[in-house]
Amino acid sequence: MPKYDPKKKKEYYQKHRKERLKYQNDYYERMKSRRVRTFEIMEELEPSQFNVYKQQISVYNKEYYRKNRSKILRKRAETRAKKSK
Repeated sequence: MPKYDPKKKKEYYQKHRKERLKYQNDYYERMKSRRVRTFEIMEELEPSQFNVYKQQISVYNKEYYRKNRSKILRKRAETRAKKSK
């Protein structure tokens, strides 16, 4: 495994932060539109299977929120506090 300097690594990531965030946001938007399109096609071709899948996603999201509610709310509060400053 190659050795690296932690300071250089940190500097590199700080220097290219905007580019990374732009790439991440672009990637997120591409995947979101792709997922939406996949759902549209699935809904047209296999409505019953789509409804089952949608229900599974809903159950998963509810369970995740229930388990991580305090963490999610804390993060939201931190984000709001940063935006209001």
